[in-house]
Amino acid sequence: MNDVSHGYWFRMAERYYAHGQIDEAIDALLRLLGEDSDQAGAHAFLALCLVKRKRLHAAALEAGRALELEPDSPFAHLAAAIVATAGRRFRDAETHLQSARELDPDSASIADAFARLYSAWGRDAQALVEARRACELEPGDVDYQALLASLELRRGERQKAEALAREVLAAHPEHVEALCVLGHCELAAGRTDSARDHAVWALQIDPMDAEALTLMAAVKARRSWLLGLWWRFQSYISAGSRTRAVVLLLGIFLLYRIALIALPEHGLSHWAGPLSYLWLAFCAYTWIAPSLFWRSIKRELEQVRLRPGF
Repeated sequence: MNDVSHGYWFRMAERYYAHGQIDEAIDALLRLLGEDSDQAGAHAFLALCLVKRKRLHAAALEAGRALELEPDSPFAHLAAAIVATAGRRFRDAETHLQSARELDPDSASIADAFARLYSAWGRDAQALVEARRACELEPGDVDYQALLASLELRRGERQKAEALAREVLAAHPEHVEALCVLGHCELAAGRTDSARDHAVWALQIDPMDAEALTLMAAVKARRSWLLGLWWRFQSYISAGSRTRAVVLLLGIFLLYRIALIALPEHGLSHWAGPLSYLWLAFCAYTWIAPSLFWRSIKRELEQVRLRPGF
């Protein structure tokens, strides 16, 4: 394959990727690699596409191949870092990003990847610093501005987040991350219908986007106190590591068992029965509520119409 043909298929993949047509981008990259399998950039780009499709094992193989071909490629290290972040291998991701930054100190995309890594890692202060750096390096990039808006919202700066999101949407009305940020701002202000409109709009653009689905779920949680109670409970439990979730659940169970033992010792044995019934009701609620909640979400999503050609 000559350089002209290589450049054509790589540019086509970039165009497809930018418009959310991930499968088409994968097809273009596979066509390129079918003719020349030693293109490190194509392997790295394919890794990014596979992350979008949640095919993390295949993405790791492609990122590894890119690094084998070009160990000093900032893009290959960047792709490996994004794959590692998706797999929650945060220290590996940080190592790759540090290598990428040594090779290309002024890359906004590397700063953005650092910000997304630290955000997923729960290191919000560092994420904010990196997001601001990305915006300084490339002030016109709406993706970096949208991430900054998301981080500002997370730390409670709703007005800053809303202003940034509106600025992004003025330049790019179909930016999913900015739509979700603005939707969460509307929800926080009590404008549930407007938040739902933003969620539907985002899902029309990308039905697989996790943030858009989360926004829709948050809207449903706000509208129904019964199902919303479960949503808030599971969001609190699942926030953070798996170890934290296990410790919290074990703690709740131990508190229940301790209460059952302590009540008779304090002359309150008549409360043991109601407490047991309350525990059974809690267990039943956490068993039934998820299916009811997601059934409600499914009915909501059935009303969403996909954009043509998705």
